Amino acid sequence: MNSICRIILALAARLVPRSQRNEWRREWTSELWYFEDSTDGPLAITRFCLGSFKDAAWLRRNTCLEMVWLRSATHCTALLMFLATATFFIALAERVLDQPYTTRQFMLAQVFILCAALLILPAVTTFDLGEYPRAPHWSRRWIFLWIKFSLVPPIVFFGTLDLARILTLTHLQPHAMFIGYVLAFRWVLIDQRRRCPACLQLLTNPVRIGEPSHTLLDWYGTELICSKGHGLLHVSAVTTSCSSAQRWLHLDPSWRNLFSKNSS
Repeated sequence: MNSICRIILALAARLVPRSQRNEWRREWTSELWYFEDSTDGPLAITRFCLGSFKDAAWLRRNTCLEMVWLRSATHCTALLMFLATATFFIALAERVLDQPYTTRQFMLAQVFILCAALLILPAVTTFDLGEYPRAPHWSRRWIFLWIKFSLVPPIVFFGTLDLARILTLTHLQPHAMFIGYVLAFRWVLIDQRRRCPACLQLLTNPVRIGEPSHTLLDWYGTELICSKGHGLLHVSAVTTSCSSAQRWLHLDPSWRNLFSKNSS
C-alpha cells in the first residue's frame, strides 16, 4: 500500500468517531489491499481511497450526537439550562448588559435577527419531524421540543454578547448572533428527529440500507434503533425514495428481550 493511500486514510479517519476509528481503519485497509490486487491503475486506487472521506463523514454525521450528556432528554435539558444560566451570569459579571445593550432599538434589532433566523431556517433543514403513530406519550415529545426552543435563544443571545465582549469584536456580534440562531434551531430539529418518541433517548446504531440505484422500486436510507427496544427509525436518504419523510416503526414488548437491560 503506497504512502499516498496511507495519508488519505489517516486523514479520513480523523472524521470517524473515536470509538469506531480503529475498526474503520482496519476495514478500509483490508479493502484497499484487496483493491490493489486488481488490475485497476493508480488513479482508480486513489479515487477509491478518496471515497473514504464520504464514508467517514457519514459516520460522523450519524453518530456524533450519541454523546453521554445529550443521550437522555433529562441530561440534554440540564445541559441547556446550565449553558443558559452560565452565559447569563457571565454577561452580568462582565457588565455586558449595560448601555447600549439595554436600549429599545437594540432589543428590537435582536427580535428582528431572531425572526430572520426562523425565516431562513427552512433553507438549511426541514420542519417535518417525521411520521409517528399517535401514542399516550406523544405530548412529552412536544414539551421537550418547546423546552429546547425556549432555551436556545438566551444561550445564543448571551453567548454571542459574552464572546463579542471578550474578543472585542462587538461589530461582528449581530452576524454571529444570526448564524448562532440558525445553527442552534437547526440542531434542535435534527436532535428531535433522532430521538425515540417513547423514551426520548437518542437513537443509536445507524445502518445504511439499500442502494441509490434502487430508489425507484426499493427503499434507500438509514435505519436507527432505540437502545431500549421501543422501535426503529427509517430515514430516507433521498426524496425519490418510497417515503421521503422518516418513519417510526414501533416494536412490541416481545422484542425487548433482544436488547440489553442496562442500555441507556
